[in-house]
Amino acid sequence: MHIDGYDITLDAATKFYNSLRIFGWFHHPTDRLKKIKFSGQKVLSSISEVAIPHGGVLNLGPDKGFTLQLMRREEALPDDAALTFITQRGWKRTIRLLDLTHDRAKTYRGPAVMDEFFATVDAIPNAQVLDIGGRDRSGIDWQENFRQARVTVLDVLPGENVHIVGDAHALASLVPPESFDAVISIATFEHLQMPWAVVPQINRVLKPGGIALIASHQTMGLHDMPFDFWRFSDTAWDGLFNRHTGFEITERVMQVEQHVLPYLYRPILAFAERAAGYEVSTVVARKIGPCDLSWPVTSADLTRSAAYPPGTEDPFAPKG
Repeated sequence: MHIDGYDITLDAATKFYNSLRIFGWFHHPTDRLKKIKFSGQKVLSSISEVAIPHGGVLNLGPDKGFTLQLMRREEALPDDAALTFITQRGWKRTIRLLDLTHDRAKTYRGPAVMDEFFATVDAIPNAQVLDIGGRDRSGIDWQENFRQARVTVLDVLPGENVHIVGDAHALASLVPPESFDAVISIATFEHLQMPWAVVPQINRVLKPGGIALIASHQTMGLHDMPFDFWRFSDTAWDGLFNRHTGFEITERVMQVEQHVLPYLYRPILAFAERAAGYEVSTVVARKIGPCDLSWPVTSADLTRSAAYPPGTEDPFAPKG
């Protein structure tokens, strides 16, 4: 966020029950951060550091980082929570915490990748799109993002926006070959028991040169159990979309950093919070040729239950 010649960026604003940790950097060519304060909620205790090293902006100077750690009585964080920045030269500005996090989120590449995908597909005359797992589960209907293309939604469960009810593992038997210009699948691949078996079928229903956008998770709490099987890093996609399956990857991105912490402390994981996972992993791939690979095992051979859950379990709901 750029204000009056000052640059302020949050790299993290992490709530953990009643604690809050904020980390970022502050830059001005002739001024330095002196103090940072939190407002909007009673603070029981706090630790703050300013003018500390920040590895991401060492080109701006060795003292651009800041941290603020708070312990609060309430677990919830109010929308009006704010940070006040005070510099050595007396510059002072109070900024709502949500505005700072939203500003940081704008730096993620993922939304632009999706917008470019939608625009590319809409530019294809009479484009046909297949949405795998696109049932409106959370108030989101991805077909609304296409202005020109016609979208067919396939899902394992019926829904108001679902056109074909069926298992993605049997995709090639549900739709004609080479009938779609594009395939999109959001937050579904982690629920596919055998994603390596689905990718060849995506190839078969895509027209030559067709494109696919797949977004799943690299780090995320278990949900829709017991049908939560996989997580994908940005390099994991090479095992699915490659010349053997008839694809080339044109874009990949991970975004929305996540802390990964053990419930029980162990010395070997004493500093586990310094590592990062990513909530979203997205890949865009183009069909470059046919795929002759197949997988004879069906999901029905492996699934413990005949009915996929409706997706009502909240992985973040309080337990106990």
